[in-house]
Amino acid sequence: MKFSKVTYLMLAGVFAASLGGLAGCSKKDPLADGTFDLGDEYYRSVSKRHSLNYDEMLYDDFTKGVNSDRWVISDSVWDQWSTDQNGVRPQNVFLVDDAANPETHLLLRANGSYYNMENDPLYTAEEWATYGSADALFSGSQGSGINCGACLSTKEALGPGRYEVKMKPCPRIGALTSMWVYSWFTLNNGTTQQNEIDIEIGLSPDFSQVYYTTWTSPNNNTNMPTPVDYYVNDGDWHVYSFDWVTDAEVPYVDYFIDGVKILTIDANVPTTNATLNLGIWCPSWAGGGAIGGTNGAISPESRMFESDYAEISWWRYIPFQMEGWEQRPVQNRNYAEGYVPKTLTSLPTAEKCANGDFERDDYGDYDKPWKDFTPAEDDELYLEGSRAEIFTEEGDTPNRCAKISNGGLLGQWLRGASEGFKYRLTGKYRTTGDATAAFRYTYILGYSTTSRTNGNKTVEIGSSAEWKDFTLDFTVDKAGTQSIRYYLLNSAASETATGSCFFDDLSIVYLGH
Repeated sequence: MKFSKVTYLMLAGVFAASLGGLAGCSKKDPLADGTFDLGDEYYRSVSKRHSLNYDEMLYDDFTKGVNSDRWVISDSVWDQWSTDQNGVRPQNVFLVDDAANPETHLLLRANGSYYNMENDPLYTAEEWATYGSADALFSGSQGSGINCGACLSTKEALGPGRYEVKMKPCPRIGALTSMWVYSWFTLNNGTTQQNEIDIEIGLSPDFSQVYYTTWTSPNNNTNMPTPVDYYVNDGDWHVYSFDWVTDAEVPYVDYFIDGVKILTIDANVPTTNATLNLGIWCPSWAGGGAIGGTNGAISPESRMFESDYAEISWWRYIPFQMEGWEQRPVQNRNYAEGYVPKTLTSLPTAEKCANGDFERDDYGDYDKPWKDFTPAEDDELYLEGSRAEIFTEEGDTPNRCAKISNGGLLGQWLRGASEGFKYRLTGKYRTTGDATAAFRYTYILGYSTTSRTNGNKTVEIGSSAEWKDFTLDFTVDKAGTQSIRYYLLNSAASETATGSCFFDDLSIVYLGH
């Protein structure tokens, strides 16, 4: 996380009773009871290196809700300068009670540049009305809830120990999922101090690595992008952990994934207690967008999605009984006092296709997700009469849909679609003339919209004079692919075979890998 200039609320003390308990030490053996029953010997034998205080252990799987004695739900904007992100909002925190997804208990939502509050699948118009106006609900440069996320913070300021979270990070470029400890306070000389330890996923548009960071002031930090042997947006559960050690000659942090040490950082390690945060937010640098234009506008490619989610199963903190750290009052971000998250009885499906019904035509300063890729008339691939457009069918109930004439191409990007990822495309189509409706996806060897491509694949859907439903499963099966660009087209287009394809109610969902 970057340091913030937002106004903070002071916590009411440091919860003396809880911190006072750190003087004791439990005899519990984590190797015997299975608490750390994963990973390698180094991870599991933590009690041989440090004294563990089980009396003050904190564990939460959120199956009984968000405990207001332990957590606050943030309602705040930080790092607002030179960016258009809108911070974190309590309405993006959800509890989940879904028998079909028994491990998912807490859902943190990120809204991208294409989010549409009026078409939010998780809230009805009546529910939105209870929150007041859009400006009151989602304040910030853009309003209406775009480019914002969600965050929970502990009320209690915690110290050295083992921190763990079992989660699925948000899989979209432009959303940063993180577990971090954070303190922000004013020193006696009037200067401000920032202390922080981070696990960040999506800090740069690269899901083949995790970022690990330590801070001890706004200008002293160590940031370590670290490769991992899987794509961290693949939708699998992983346990992300760190051990914060302050009693060594040089304080250090050990970072782990699934109980295997990934990295040790021994520079700029905090030695002051801090609040623990679980969150997701949408800073411009997470999407790799270029800052420019009026009011620090971000390029549309920064967050090219509607909404997506980070899933959390449980979180745990076991204090280390050690010296070398300072207890002091710290400051917390603004939060929604007493807010109770909505409980979902089914895990929502994250839609990978933006504006798939083609009904929305208002994206403010952002480009529409559907783009015309039809070859220009001076291109050798151009066919006379080629066109791609969002078209309104006249009738008793006018309907907006995609219309592809001759050799037109209408498409959008799916960034972070890596090799081996599987998807399902559904929708409906109809055709006129000699047209054959088809779907094409281009392999992109990177996360940027300007990255090098490596071929494409076209799948014919069919021809039909009447609207017809279709389902198409496809796999990103080209080595090195990290994103795709996909198109709607007429695969029969030629100088002699002409006609139009119409598409509507398109959906793309991730099936796994």
